[in-house]
Amino acid sequence: MTTPQTDLLFARQPIFDGNNKLYGYELLYRGLNPNAAVFEDGDKATSELLVNYCGGIINDEDAPYVKVFINLPRNLLLSDYFFPLEPSRVVLEILENTLIDQALVDKVKELKQLGYEIALDDYDFSEEYDPLVPLADYIKIDLLFISDITLKDSLHQLERKHLKNLNKRPAFLAEKVENKEKYDYCRHIGFELFQGYYLERPQLVYGKKISNSAETAMQIVAQLQEPDIDIDQLCHAISRDTKLSYQILKIINSPLCRLPRKVSSLKEAVVFLGLEQIKKWAMALVLSGDSSQPLELFRILLTRARACELYASYQKYENPESYFTVGLFSGIDAVMRADKKWLIEKLDLAQDINEALLQEAGRKGEVLKLVSALEQGEWTPTDHLNQAERIELFSAHENAINWAHQLCQMV
Repeated sequence: MTTPQTDLLFARQPIFDGNNKLYGYELLYRGLNPNAAVFEDGDKATSELLVNYCGGIINDEDAPYVKVFINLPRNLLLSDYFFPLEPSRVVLEILENTLIDQALVDKVKELKQLGYEIALDDYDFSEEYDPLVPLADYIKIDLLFISDITLKDSLHQLERKHLKNLNKRPAFLAEKVENKEKYDYCRHIGFELFQGYYLERPQLVYGKKISNSAETAMQIVAQLQEPDIDIDQLCHAISRDTKLSYQILKIINSPLCRLPRKVSSLKEAVVFLGLEQIKKWAMALVLSGDSSQPLELFRILLTRARACELYASYQKYENPESYFTVGLFSGIDAVMRADKKWLIEKLDLAQDINEALLQEAGRKGEVLKLVSALEQGEWTPTDHLNQAERIELFSAHENAINWAHQLCQMV
């Protein structure tokens, strides 16, 4: 198997409980520098981090299912697009330099009602954070900037002022635990969670970045603003970007979405995710995407995908949309410059689609083989078809060429 290209996706620093058991990870942005988070735009950095985490192909398959802590800048926190994921696993960290006003407090209350947990990052006991303390599930305190005596006294004051009357108390998390003495002291005065070099340094996570066309994503967002948009129109818009299609299917089939079954087409993905979720992902991809795509390659793949779907529809095969998926991803290795088997296995599609893509097996594989042969002008694979079936195959291919041409003109 070809070794896939390896990109630095992000770093993650473990968080442990008082029994040294892994409790969660804080995700840390990493750009070109693997040792530090260097960026100018916090919104873009966070969006890229989220896209890499949720839509990238991560080489570490054995990562445990634990809480994920993510720093969220104020602009993304207040927006409707910041994080289209299941709330049960995510802890949103409010940064120490965030402006605290009524709009932010109201937004935090709304997120709490949706099931998200909230952490106050680098909490310094200042009064401006008072409205958020009762809403916090975690309070993170940086040990490098506070003495042991001040820390203990401040915790006592916070207890008297805010915590003693709360039904649910926040957990205290010690950040930058650099030695055993600090660890033991924090445990003694009531900290429950711990993070720092004494326990474990941040781990670099590598994999394959899947960048997307910002232009296409913007067009999808624009379409979503139309009051009469329907699912078919949305699916056609998404289909214009194979990488975006791939990423959406990967996300919807990932454990993060916890669906009762795998989906096998973009239409199913949109139905399950919903228009609002698609909008959120499109906005995240707009902020993080910077790629250009060879138009002719996508013209070929779109034609192939549409021809597979149309022929399956003519033959009244079940779920013709899934045949579109087969055609679209048949050239995913050329799009992403990585081994096809590796990519398809990471996507984790339904078994019959995997077999069609990797072995041209099953009914879907047979249709893919017929359409691909027609593209190359090879007639032998069509010898077993009767006259009506041949006419339907040629018609599907001709209609698909026109459809793909019209789509590519709009890109």
